[in-house]
Amino acid sequence: MSEAPRQPAPPRPARSFVRRRWRWLLALLVAAVALAFGGRHAWAWHQLRSGRAELARHHPETARRHLERCLEVWPDSVEAHLLASRAARQSGDFDQADRQLRAGQRSLGGGTSSEVALEWALLQAASGNLREVEDFLQRVTEQSPAQAPLVWEALVEGYVRVYRILDALACLDHWLSLDPDNLRALELRGLAFQNGRSAQRGAENLRLVIERDPERDATRLRLAQCLLSMGAYEEALPHLEHLARRGQDSPEVQVGLARCLNMRGQPERARALLDTFLEKNPDHGLALRTRGQFALTDGQPGRAEHWLRRATEVWPNDYQSQFLLGRSLQEQGRTEEAKEQLKVADEVKAKAERLGELTSRKLSEQPLDPALHCEMGVLLLRDGHKSTGESWLHSALRLDPNYQPAHAALADFYQAQGDEARAAEHRRQAERAPPH
Repeated sequence: MSEAPRQPAPPRPARSFVRRRWRWLLALLVAAVALAFGGRHAWAWHQLRSGRAELARHHPETARRHLERCLEVWPDSVEAHLLASRAARQSGDFDQADRQLRAGQRSLGGGTSSEVALEWALLQAASGNLREVEDFLQRVTEQSPAQAPLVWEALVEGYVRVYRILDALACLDHWLSLDPDNLRALELRGLAFQNGRSAQRGAENLRLVIERDPERDATRLRLAQCLLSMGAYEEALPHLEHLARRGQDSPEVQVGLARCLNMRGQPERARALLDTFLEKNPDHGLALRTRGQFALTDGQPGRAEHWLRRATEVWPNDYQSQFLLGRSLQEQGRTEEAKEQLKVADEVKAKAERLGELTSRKLSEQPLDPALHCEMGVLLLRDGHKSTGESWLHSALRLDPNYQPAHAALADFYQAQGDEARAAEHRRQAERAPPH
């Protein structure tokens, strides 16, 4: 039997076709990698641009989120670190602002640049450390007018932080004379008035800002606080409810809501809200004071005493807490204890009133009087404001390097801080200085 003919083998693909196929696959792979890599950088660029835009609108919290995403892709971007530092500073997070600034310096190889130097000076000013940078920043406004609003913003924040309210308002008046509709300047003027104990004028400025930019949650909260201090509960309530709907659950929002609800005839809801808050935040001074006030209103002076004693422990320089504690003792018939407690309240009130007089009137009449600067420093130190009080005492010595009371106060301050070297130096200077 003859063998069946063999089937011919299938033709092999031409080598040129195989090479073309692999080149095509490789090109696709390269394109996919390039697209992914380029898309990631495009996303980072978008986040950087968005962060810059949100800072221009003064939405620092939103800007921070964009810049954090940018830095995930570009961890060595100097610009992103500097903008993130600015956003943190404008949010009041000075520690994070400092960290971002240092990261920017590391990205420069440990060196510095004019941009880094400016951000460092702005951070120092805004945090109240004005002594070293104030003159430098004033020169910046003269030499680089485009940077002036950034400088004015930081200076005003610093002035308010160290109770230089009149300097803050003078700076803001100049800024608004050049740019009357600047929302950041209006916002800061509202803050300055609020801290200068003029809640009504503060509210006027803050209302204008919220009308034009409803997304500024921090400004809305400041407006609500001004309204609460004026007793305008009806107007404050919708602002606080708006903040709560947006997930703002800060102590100021929660306690403010409780106060408004109580005044709107919903006492049970107000007390439940405050009790829930205090379970999580047992040492919050304003919440403790408010809860004690509610107990007094309910005719429960014994329970009020419990809340108010805790309030005065955590918030000893709050006049209302001290006064209401005296009232709770009076209503329990503990007359002698109440009398002693009300003396304490009067002392706290006198210090607060003197501080207000210094910031609102005396310092404007005699801005170069070292005695007033020294008195401000001593009052602030007694109230626990260490860095601010120290700054005012040094301010007194800049006006008069031989001002004995300021040296003596600084010697006591540094001694209490355990800084023996500086305490000894100021004590020597106090002994050598002529008496005042």
